[in-house]
Amino acid sequence: MPSRRNESSPRNEPPAKQDFLKRRTFEEGRAQVDAAHIATQRLYCDALGFWRRCAKRACKRHRRCAGEPTGCLMRGLPAVPQAQRLKAQKQVIAGGRRRLAPATHIEWFVRRTELATLVSWGFG
Repeated sequence: MPSRRNESSPRNEPPAKQDFLKRRTFEEGRAQVDAAHIATQRLYCDALGFWRRCAKRACKRHRRCAGEPTGCLMRGLPAVPQAQRLKAQKQVIAGGRRRLAPATHIEWFVRRTELATLVSWGFG
């Protein structure tokens, strides 16, 4: 016996335009890349323990970066030795202390870029 179709929808109606939009616009892609960089910078701030020296009370209270990670990373990075940077990079690839999985493939890729490239990223 054939399966029953939903009789409430008309058969001759063309499909909606949204059904075929599978590509993102340039602005959407730029926003995803910016979000991936911010998430990765926040993981670096957590791995290097910059929340201990942060002026924001929320960062100290939650024991993680709860503010703007870009400025915190730029201020604290010159005082970090190279060996500790490499250790933090391995920790960031693993997802930090909380072992967070990357939200998108872009974030997966950004986590594996060099720290110098991450710091020099220009937000759009």
